[in-house]
Amino acid sequence: MYKCFPQAFLTNLKKLFGFVCIALSAITLSAQSPTPNEVFKTAFAAHQLGNYELAIKNFTLAISIDPARNYFYYNRGMTYKAMSNNELALKDFQRSNELKQTAESFYQIGIIKYIKGDLDGARAEFENAKMIREDLENMNFYLGMIYYRNNRFEDAAKCFYDFTNHVKTNADAYYYRGLAQAKSAHYPEAIESFKFAMMYKNNDWKLFYKMYEIYLAMNDKPNAIYSLSMVIEMGEGKPDYYEERARLYADSGDLFRAELDLKSAKELKAALASK
Repeated sequence: MYKCFPQAFLTNLKKLFGFVCIALSAITLSAQSPTPNEVFKTAFAAHQLGNYELAIKNFTLAISIDPARNYFYYNRGMTYKAMSNNELALKDFQRSNELKQTAESFYQIGIIKYIKGDLDGARAEFENAKMIREDLENMNFYLGMIYYRNNRFEDAAKCFYDFTNHVKTNADAYYYRGLAQAKSAHYPEAIESFKFAMMYKNNDWKLFYKMYEIYLAMNDKPNAIYSLSMVIEMGEGKPDYYEERARLYADSGDLFRAELDLKSAKELKAALASK
């Protein structure tokens, strides 16, 4: 008769089996002269199981046997990165690229430089990676952020567009794509990007405020009023927002609503002053 085991038991059993396999591999390697690939496989298995010290030891052994294989350095770099040792990781990724340039190594170097605040250095690495592969992980998102901060809005929008073609549920990517498009005066495209962002982050009042600003730039007062109303309804009832909406109502000929908003703004200011 079959017995069902709890998932936690099966997970722990799998890990135990993995450690046994690594131990058996180590015994086998000690009994004969190991090939670099055999040592590498032991190191890779250790990394997968989270045994980073053992992984580093065996990656280093594999490198000592054959120091000309770029992926030995790359994988040791990934282990160092998992251990938050970015300095040693950076050296390994750079050495990997010296032996053979890969998009993955450029990308990892770019991430480390981005984290360190070296945006120009990170940009160069991401651009090198992009020349080899167009869709590598979050590369286009990082590159888009760098271009945006450097006021290269057209380039930023393209990177965010490329990123959202592959990762379709990232609200921040659509948000920054919209910001970049708005900076380039591509207002309808920016509105579309913000609407996509709302599909995955529909409780962010900042999205509606950005849409309000864009509709205002497009002289689309009805949609500007709607967007600003959503900002107010989501709890951002600042006096300035009521006054802004009052002006829009007045410009649209709705003096009654304009007066109500001016009254609300006055009451809010009085309440804030009394605190």
